Amino acid sequence: MLCPRCGYYAEKEDTVCPECGEILNSGTDMPYSGAEAIRQGKRARQAIHEAAERTLEVKRRRRSGASRATVEMPALKDTEDEEESFAEYRVSETEAAGDEDGDSVVFERRRRTVYDENDDIREQARAYTEWIENGGRKRLKMVNWMKLTMAGVVLLALITAGGYFFLKETAGGQKIMARLGRETTATALWAVGEDLMDSGDVEGAIEAFEKAKLQDEAEDNVDVDGMLMLGNAYEAAGRTKEAAELYAYIYEGTPSRPEAYVNHIRILMNNGELAKAGNLMDKAYKATGETTFQTQRRDLLPEVPTVTVGGVFEDKKKITMSSPQGYDVYYTFDENVKLPEGGTLYTDIPPLDEGIWNLRAVAVNGELVSDEIKGTYKIIMPSPQMPRVNLAPGAYKNRQKVKLFPGKDNEKDDDIRIFYTVDGSTPNTDSPEFTGEPVLLPSGHKVTIKAIAVNQYGKESMVQEVSFRIDAKPYPLTAWEIDERINDLELNKTTMKDFQAAYGPGEETEIETTKSSGFTTALRKFEYPWGYAVMNLNKKNWVLVELHFRDNSVFKAPRGTGIGDQKDFVISKFRDMGQVESANGNRGLYYLDNLSDGKFLAKDQSIRYRIRIDGTYYQLKYYLNENGTVNEIEYRYIPK
Repeated sequence: MLCPRCGYYAEKEDTVCPECGEILNSGTDMPYSGAEAIRQGKRARQAIHEAAERTLEVKRRRRSGASRATVEMPALKDTEDEEESFAEYRVSETEAAGDEDGDSVVFERRRRTVYDENDDIREQARAYTEWIENGGRKRLKMVNWMKLTMAGVVLLALITAGGYFFLKETAGGQKIMARLGRETTATALWAVGEDLMDSGDVEGAIEAFEKAKLQDEAEDNVDVDGMLMLGNAYEAAGRTKEAAELYAYIYEGTPSRPEAYVNHIRILMNNGELAKAGNLMDKAYKATGETTFQTQRRDLLPEVPTVTVGGVFEDKKKITMSSPQGYDVYYTFDENVKLPEGGTLYTDIPPLDEGIWNLRAVAVNGELVSDEIKGTYKIIMPSPQMPRVNLAPGAYKNRQKVKLFPGKDNEKDDDIRIFYTVDGSTPNTDSPEFTGEPVLLPSGHKVTIKAIAVNQYGKESMVQEVSFRIDAKPYPLTAWEIDERINDLELNKTTMKDFQAAYGPGEETEIETTKSSGFTTALRKFEYPWGYAVMNLNKKNWVLVELHFRDNSVFKAPRGTGIGDQKDFVISKFRDMGQVESANGNRGLYYLDNLSDGKFLAKDQSIRYRIRIDGTYYQLKYYLNENGTVNEIEYRYIPK
């Protein structure tokens, strides 16, 4: 229980307060008062009011010096309807009138006891005390409407500025602006498009994505992830062509990103454009290094063909090739040809001759084309040794016969062939072939036999050359010379005016200047009963460059030859070294160091003599009919 005098808490069985000696009443019907009433929670608010009133009264009495036995203050009415009430809290006359120190000690002890029992009650008591000191009422002040208005304006400005900052400077605000269709960032547009895509609004997402893309392009920004979302949106909307174009745009600008390749390849595969898909897989692998593209392409395309392994060979090489899956194979040896379009369908390839051959081949299955397989075949056929001559070079008084033999390294080769000349020209496969019959050397101050060996690969040896002096008659005649003209007509110098004055104007006919003619300036042709003449514009004058005649009554050929002469008669009038005909029927008559020559040509049945001066030729040619008789003679200038 609580002591009514000092507020000390005593045990129930105590009859006297251990602190101040006050007699305690322990009856159960005694109403609680003072601190005990507060502690017991009986009309706590009323007790607070009473305690505060008593405290104030004590203070007033101290200041005035008055003394009363009992100070009673009317309790303030509680605003709430409490079911219980506080008991009266009294201050005895002795306590109130005691000396100052005694009064203070007792009062403060009692007050501290009350406050220590309940902090909330203490705070309320202090507030109530202050209220009492202030006259029990709050002083009302006048409302300053100007200040209130200014405060409202400032508050509104702060709210507006905060809203502006939120919309302009934050990601959430920018998204709101984007949704409202206002100017905003590309990042916000991409984000809004993604939200719309997630909610199923594909067209709205495309619109937002396209705006973001245009804005990025205007600012030279690249958002690959955003453009990939736009591509996905295009595909979702069935706009695959636009999606494919966008993916191509992405990997052309950012080739290291694999996603655009993957999406474009998928579209091509779904559209059946397998060849394009295969090409794009190869491009993607080279750009990104992702081996999945290479694996995917290998599974899609035909396998490369199998071909004969390349290398270095000394013989003609036969090449075979095939597709492991039975597809068509196209090949080429041209580095500039595109396969398979420019290639050849493989069925069989003739054996490769000498040279370097670079093979390229692909297997084709419809529009799918395998990777190329390449092979290099370097064929270097061995050349034979040059042949040997059994007659030592030197001077002889009689005509000599010589034999020719293969070189020592080719003595056992059955495929060696030997070709030779005695007219002074360099031998080739159109020259007479040595068959084992000794060659009769012609007479002359200088007679040279030249020979080559040819093996099975067509490889020619170096030229064997042996010279002799055969002092035996008859000696060969001289070759045709430049001053031996027809009717004193000088090729490339006799003017058209002089020619027509002697032989008439003739009938001009068209003639075409061609490369084969050797002329680059204009030509004019004039027909006559005896043949025709051709004139060329040489600087400012038209000059004679070609004459064909079929009548001995008008023109005379050199050395008494003319129309109607036999082949052998004509040959006998000029130099002839006695060389036999070749397998083709051609026969060399002579060949001089200045490249002038005489030759019978089987192809057009003609005897041709040429003189070479400063790179140009002057030609005298006899054309024979089927009987070997001359029926036309040509006198012609051939430019460089």
